[in-house]
Amino acid sequence: MAPQLRSWTCSICATDWLVRAAGLNPYSTREQVAVQIGYPSCVDEWSGLKDTQCIVNVLSDYGVEARQEWVSWERAYQLAGETAYILNSTSWYHFVGGRGVDGPGLWVANSALGYQGINEHVDEADWYRLPGWQMVYLVR
Repeated sequence: MAPQLRSWTCSICATDWLVRAAGLNPYSTREQVAVQIGYPSCVDEWSGLKDTQCIVNVLSDYGVEARQEWVSWERAYQLAGETAYILNSTSWYHFVGGRGVDGPGLWVANSALGYQGINEHVDEADWYRLPGWQMVYLVR
């Protein structure tokens, strides 16, 4: 995951990463994804992403089924072991791509390494320290 260049673009970075990682569009760019998500109606420099449904819509446009779900730690770990995902927390206010699981935690693709103490791994302590987690994931 390349670093994000602007503080409000984490959702764009995570969506672009997932689109490429899942093979939906290997030539995807962050600029293209910003348009697909809907700049400025769904994402902008003042609010960041306004609604995760906008990410679901982008993924659905590729002909795959995607869902948004508020998740417990156990459910997140389960989904992370099964499918591609985007993860965020309403108290972290940051979006990351999901690589899978990494031992006892979630292995993530983070465009802002170190933001609020998280690099490429979200563990259970992070989960409870930054509550309000949701995932957008591909249904397999």
